[in-house]
Amino acid sequence: MPLPKSEIIVDIEGQIEKMGGNYNNWYVGLAKDCQESFFQSHLLEDRNDGFLYREAFTAVCAREIKDYFVTELGASLDPSNSDGGRIVYAYRKTPVESGKRVGNGNFDLVR
Repeated sequence: MPLPKSEIIVDIEGQIEKMGGNYNNWYVGLAKDCQESFFQSHLLEDRNDGFLYREAFTAVCAREIKDYFVTELGASLDPSNSDGGRIVYAYRKTPVESGKRVGNGNFDLVR
């Protein structure tokens, strides 16, 4: 069910806060539908990456939300991004993608 722009932003911000709160450790993107292979792999596997998606009323609204997170808050544009879609999604980067290291040089999960 489509949601208003403000509600989608609050939901995604809440998820990021709950899972770590550092926007530059997250990807945000758009999808045209939930049947895309990217979506199916996230929905079928438990990746512990905080994956969340919401449907906007229009593709323009979805793009504005994506741009807000990428431009204003510092999230990264997901490489699987599909411009023109009404579905906005976000998920936490893997340790390698986020570049977070712990004292011994190993990558650690962003928590």
